[in-house]
Amino acid sequence: MSFLGIFAKLLDFKNLMKTEAIPENITMPKMKTHKATKKRFRLSATGKAMHRGAGTSHLAVRLSPKRRRNLRGTRVLAKPQTRQVHDCLRHNSY
Repeated sequence: MSFLGIFAKLLDFKNLMKTEAIPENITMPKMKTHKATKKRFRLSATGKAMHRGAGTSHLAVRLSPKRRRNLRGTRVLAKPQTRQVHDCLRHNSY
């Protein structure tokens, strides 16, 4: 048998193995959202990651009124970390 004949049989065997190994009804697993990131961050409509400022949970009495006022609301996360938050949230805003 020639080299081309052997090579053709080998290709047929590989194709046969591929079709038998992967059934038609298998789906890919779902991508899970990172729950800790979901609790702490939110994506804006333009894709920025918003977060709550540090030091806002308790013991605010010791802070000056100006500091307490400036800690209200949310902040925009720095650009280098935004990509990580996007990946953890799977590009969904919660």
